[in-house]
Amino acid sequence: MTFRLYPNKQIEQSLRYHRKLHKDLYNAAVNNRFIQYQKFNHYVGYIEQQNCLPAFKEVWTEYKEINSQALQATLKRVDFAFERWKKRLGKRPKFKSIRHYSGWTYPAKTGYSVESDGKTGI
Repeated sequence: MTFRLYPNKQIEQSLRYHRKLHKDLYNAAVNNRFIQYQKFNHYVGYIEQQNCLPAFKEVWTEYKEINSQALQATLKRVDFAFERWKKRLGKRPKFKSIRHYSGWTYPAKTGYSVESDGKTGI
């Protein structure tokens, strides 16, 4: 389900920053997979990258404010891109600019709720 948000300036700035962090994580995960395969002939899978998230968050402290399940969903997005590439259903995964990174996912039941003021019909 997708929701259209109408945030104030402060929340919009925070959302843009979170989008940048997700984009940077996506690019780091893609880079990690390419480097590991090229240098060590080792295929890095989703579980391996997911298990590295706690150590990643210790080094890059700005990621601590983002929900861990949302970060896992970003890694899953990388995994889907590589699985499609391996099956020859898509092109080689590319690094994404902020313009081409459209959004991120909060998996179901992660503690977020949608509140309505009754004005929008929700």
